[in-house]
Amino acid sequence: MTRNKRSELGERDQIFDREMPASPPACGGREQSLPGVGDTPKPRRMSFREAITRAEDQIGFHEYDRMHACYGILHDMCRVMAEVYMMPPRATIRINGEDLEAGMVAEVLAEVTQEMAEERAEELRAALPGVTCLKAYLRSALYNKVFEFETAEAKLSEQVKRDMGWV
Repeated sequence: MTRNKRSELGERDQIFDREMPASPPACGGREQSLPGVGDTPKPRRMSFREAITRAEDQIGFHEYDRMHACYGILHDMCRVMAEVYMMPPRATIRINGEDLEAGMVAEVLAEVTQEMAEERAEELRAALPGVTCLKAYLRSALYNKVFEFETAEAKLSEQVKRDMGWV
């Protein structure tokens, strides 16, 4: 803990030790709020190591060896996901030419599964030689995959229902 944090905490402890007045100030005076009273603590920001570990665990990155054809693409995907997870929720990210809030993009990327990441990596292997901005391309590709996957699952489910005569 830094010296400034210790002194700030010490001041807060002193504030809480003071006695509070029994009644509001007389003559229409304003109550003064005490520093630190009613403040909600800010959530601790995730470190890059924590963010990348979260992304690697999410898509099962450690199950691939370095010789796997998509190892490099999957590694880059983890880094892109980690970067989004670390951004402030109100920051903007451009996806498919549209500015979106980082918090929303992080929520969507949190839905990426190992199967989705592997499918997208296989698709991207052929497309990568023509890509000029890899980070933006990967970010958009992962974001879009979540919606494509849900749509494909819904279509497959509907087809099964039709084939079974349930619809």
